Amino acid sequence: MKFNDAVFGIFLIIFAIAEIAYTRTFPSLHGQRFGASDFPVLIGVGFIICGCLLLFSAYRKRAVATDEAPSEPNLLSLRGWAEKRPSVINFFVVLLCILFFIGFVDVLGFVIVAFLLLLVLFYRLGNGLVTSLLGALLMTVITKMLFGVWLLVPLPIGPLGI
Repeated sequence: MKFNDAVFGIFLIIFAIAEIAYTRTFPSLHGQRFGASDFPVLIGVGFIICGCLLLFSAYRKRAVATDEAPSEPNLLSLRGWAEKRPSVINFFVVLLCILFFIGFVDVLGFVIVAFLLLLVLFYRLGNGLVTSLLGALLMTVITKMLFGVWLLVPLPIGPLGI
């Protein structure tokens, strides 16, 4: 599946404008030059720049299109992607993993669900079993440490208490 770069560019610009407008409603800190909205506004400006670059890229690709190198799709092209069975299966595996995470993270806990999903995704997307096990374990530990310990994000605990 391939979207035209202009579609993503327009989406990024609209999203950035909405995000900047929303963050301007954050209260300012008394006596501070910087407030809670400064960093989100900076990210929004970056999104606008990226959106403009994507629009320019789509325009340039369409302008130099030849018979050997056709232009970008009008809005969306499923050519190539939908014809390959493994790609379609991978698409649905990722969707099922997202639904599994939403449905079971509060019951089983973040560590168990993240490990299982990463294991399935690593293995399904072409890694060996040992590499998938090690990668899933390493990424789960890093994510738990980063968000659960250092950033103090309350991740669901689960039945094992981890």
